[in-house]
Amino acid sequence: MTVSHLLLDNATTYPIFRGNLAPENCTYATLIGAWILKSTCRLFVDTPLRKGPTTKKHDIETGEDQKSE
Repeated sequence: MTVSHLLLDNATTYPIFRGNLAPENCTYATLIGAWILKSTCRLFVDTPLRKGPTTKKHDIETGEDQKSE
């Protein structure tokens, strides 16, 4: 008999992403741990080509966790 959990039975699963996440025209410098533009040797994060994070929601802190104050 296999025991299962409600959350495991109803959890949404997604396939493992196997694509390339490297920024276009960049190379990874393992010595400094950063992406470098091939054309200018500038840090990728220091250019306007870098997009902001896409996984963070635009939540507003309401302070709900500070109920005692």
